Amino acid sequence: MINFLTKFEHRLTGLDSHLLLAMAIVTIAAGLFALLGGLGFKKILFGAIGAYFGVAFSIFVSGPNLMLTLAIAGTSILIALKLQNGFLALITAIFAAIYGVSVLISPYIFMRGELFDIVRQFLIGVPFYHWPILLAVIALPFAASASYWKATSAILCSASGASMFIIAAMLLMTRSSLSAVSHISAKRELCLEIFAAVIAVGTLIQLLVLPRISSRLAIAKETAKIRAKRAKNSKTEDMPAPKSTTWRTA
Repeated sequence: MINFLTKFEHRLTGLDSHLLLAMAIVTIAAGLFALLGGLGFKKILFGAIGAYFGVAFSIFVSGPNLMLTLAIAGTSILIALKLQNGFLALITAIFAAIYGVSVLISPYIFMRGELFDIVRQFLIGVPFYHWPILLAVIALPFAASASYWKATSAILCSASGASMFIIAAMLLMTRSSLSAVSHISAKRELCLEIFAAVIAVGTLIQLLVLPRISSRLAIAKETAKIRAKRAKNSKTEDMPAPKSTTWRTA
């Protein structure tokens, strides 16, 4: 994963410093929204996550190419709005596959020699029990999203927000001619602990705190409506009844 971050950071070095600052500010705001809004504002939330995934993927693949970035970001937004929770599971499965391959498969594969030798390494060189583990790791996000969608959505949205904070830190440090990847690599365990803590805090806030605030706001709103309706009815009752006009009183 460090190699991917290194390549992504290298792509950022060609961007203007003011653009990096603006991107960092917007990324922090979007990260806070994703961290705290996983169970509400679905369309806005998944649109933001889709946009950032598309932009990050485009920068990683081709660097600062405006037209390609807009095209990939737009496609990613449409997919995110269509799949919603499934989009988070898909992204998580992709990262799980990349990490699983790097840990379980890559150490046993050497991309040298003829094609037959490489295929032979896949079939014989990799321990057979690594393949079921890799498939289980990839399938886990989909299974968790289907079985425990609320908790899984909160966790994955918190992870998305925490990832955006990492991107924002890379943007700010790149603007200052510093390497965020070297700091992450030097203090990998500490960074993982902070990343996990941010995800845990965001998940707890989404599952425990925000629903109570939302329910209290809904109760207060309903109470205000009832009071307004009662006040309107009381004013109507206090008004004198209109006199009937007939041929005798006319």
